[in-house]
Amino acid sequence: MSATARPGLARWNVSAADDPDAVDRYREGLSSLYEASDLGADPLIGFFTDNTIYEFGNIVLSRGRSIEQTLTRGPEEIRRSGLDSVTLLLDFAGMEGDIDGLSVNGRPGTVHVRHQNRPSRARVAAVDVITITLPREAAPNWLLDPRLHGASIGSGPAIGRVLINHMSALSSTAPALGLDRGLDSIHAALVLAEKAFRNSGRLSSDQTRAVYGSIRAAATQHIDRNLTEPDLGIQQLTRAIGVSRATLFRAFSESGGITRHITHLRLQRARSALLARRGRSPSVAEIAHRHGFASEAHFSRLFKRSYGEPPGAVRPHPMSQTPAHSDDIRYDLLLGWMKGGPD
Repeated sequence: MSATARPGLARWNVSAADDPDAVDRYREGLSSLYEASDLGADPLIGFFTDNTIYEFGNIVLSRGRSIEQTLTRGPEEIRRSGLDSVTLLLDFAGMEGDIDGLSVNGRPGTVHVRHQNRPSRARVAAVDVITITLPREAAPNWLLDPRLHGASIGSGPAIGRVLINHMSALSSTAPALGLDRGLDSIHAALVLAEKAFRNSGRLSSDQTRAVYGSIRAAATQHIDRNLTEPDLGIQQLTRAIGVSRATLFRAFSESGGITRHITHLRLQRARSALLARRGRSPSVAEIAHRHGFASEAHFSRLFKRSYGEPPGAVRPHPMSQTPAHSDDIRYDLLLGWMKGGPD
C-alpha cells in the first residue's frame, strides 16, 4: 500500500434553515440504516445534519452530528441494508434505549458496541458520535462475541478514558492520515477496546506500543487545542487524558519528551499561519505571540533550526487544502463503503 494513498472521503452539512426539504432528505437517505423519528421539538426550524466519513480500506470512520431523535434499526432496516458488520460508537450526547432486549442508558462520553445484523432502538439527546465500522471478516474475534451487542464503557475506568481520547484524536487527525497510518490508528483503537471491554489483563509488547501510541495521539490532540494556554503542561495533560505522569513520560520517551513535542507542534501551527497569511499580515511577531513563543527572536531561532530558513522567508500557500462541504446527503455512499462494495 502506498504511503501517500489517501482514504476515501465524503462530507455534507445540510440544515432546514437552507433547505426546507432537509428533514425528508435526511430520513430517506438514512432509511436503509435507521428509521429516524421524533426529531426534536421543531425539526423544520432547528434540523441539521453534519457528517464527515472516511474509507480506510474496508473500515469506515465517521463523525456525525444532528439534533435529538430516535434511531431504530429493526428487521426491515437490517434486511434492506444487508449489513453484517460491527461498530464501535463513541457517543458524546447520551442515549437510552433497547438493544435487542438489553436496556441501555448511556451517559455522554460512552463507547458502545453494535452488531449491525441485530436490532437496536435508541433515543439520543443529539446525534454527536464517532463511529468505527468493520465488516465481520475484518473484525477481531473478540468483537464478534454476540454478548457484546449493546455493551458499553464510559470514562470511569482509566482505559475507558484512553479509548475515548484515542477515538477523538483519530477523528480529528483523520484528514492528515494516509491509509497506512489511518489503519494503524484504527487497529490501536481496537486494541484499547479489547482491553476495555474484556479486561484482559497485561498487554503484550505490541499492544503496549499501540496503547502508548494512542496516549500520544490523545495528548497531541489536547496540546493542539490548547497550545497558547499559559497553564498547558504535565499536570493539565495527565488530568485531561486520565493517565499518570510516568505513563505520559514513557509515551513520549522516543520523541524527545513532551516539552519538545509541544514546541514542535507550535512550530508546525505557526508555519501553517505563515503559509496562510496575505502579504506580510499578520507579522512574524504576531504569529510568534499567538502560538505561545516568548519572543519573536526565540521563535525565529527555533523556526530556522527546524525548517532551514527564517519565518520571514516563508511565502504564502496559493490555496487552501480544506475540502468544502457538500449539500448531498450520501448515506448510500456510507452504506456501500460499509459493505465493501462500489461507490
